[in-house]
Amino acid sequence: MKQLALAFSLLLFASGAVHAQGGLADGAPGYDACLQLVGQDAGAALDMAQTLKLKRGEDAAGGLHCEALALMQLNRPGDAGRTFFELAERLTRADDMMRAEIYGQAGDAFAIAGDAPNAIRAYDNAIAREPGEAGYHAGRARVKAIAGNWEGARDDAAEALAIDPFSVDALLLRAAANRTLGYPRAALVDANRAVEMRPRDLDALLERGLVHRALGDGKSARADWLAVRQIAAETGRQGHAAAIAAETYLRK
Repeated sequence: MKQLALAFSLLLFASGAVHAQGGLADGAPGYDACLQLVGQDAGAALDMAQTLKLKRGEDAAGGLHCEALALMQLNRPGDAGRTFFELAERLTRADDMMRAEIYGQAGDAFAIAGDAPNAIRAYDNAIAREPGEAGYHAGRARVKAIAGNWEGARDDAAEALAIDPFSVDALLLRAAANRTLGYPRAALVDANRAVEMRPRDLDALLERGLVHRALGDGKSARADWLAVRQIAAETGRQGHAAAIAAETYLRK
């Protein structure tokens, strides 16, 4: 998020909309000031963003971006997703990388909000502009998995891995898809690779345990879930979703 904010700030600066001290040409607080306020008082940042949006051109774009960030901070991801998407649609002068990143932020926000159709639409737009960015394919795979479209999730995860073979997130998504679709041996290959790369990753160990269970290997499944319990306790992450899930499976 910070990298996106910096890149967007540089875009506005290059266009002449933002002055060095974060103000606009009329002396009013500008994008930089709004951005700094997001982490301190998201409600006030949202109000400032509305003022910026009344300006024209890049000033209004800066207001939209600050608004989206503030909405995320205020736990309103659906509204943030719509704002990110609107901003990406308006930035016709920006390069593909910049627009793709903002579409990707829209996808992330919609995914958090549980709005799968709009999340996929946003990721589609990101991928159309930056097809070589593995994160957008993985993001779309995650949304499809949550929506129960496991074949689509597997395809997107495979695309992500073709770009970045070391993406643990994509490996786990493809493992979960293959496990769910009835291909546990293929799932085990990806799950093992994920654990090899991140031996203390709670999600990777949880997923490998599920794959072992699908293969009928209850002893190995239990060993992975016990490892989740131990690592979570050692690192104070007992509230992590994977740790909670592992405890549930261990009680069965």
